[in-house]
Amino acid sequence: MTIDLSPVRDILQADGGDIELVSFEGDTAQLRLILETAECAECVLPKPMLEDVATKLLGVKVSIDDPRER
Repeated sequence: MTIDLSPVRDILQADGGDIELVSFEGDTAQLRLILETAECAECVLPKPMLEDVATKLLGVKVSIDDPRER
């Protein structure tokens, strides 16, 4: 299965972030939030909100690895 990440990318790139697909297992897309180029990492949506928005936009359950939580 292929997933078009562009709807989520459009939201994140406005704040200098990005997203990449790590894997797709069962009914869940595992995504990684990329913030290296974000001028304000804290301006990017919080993980729970981002997962909810991405789930609605992509039509699949989403789990996001957020580097701000490390």
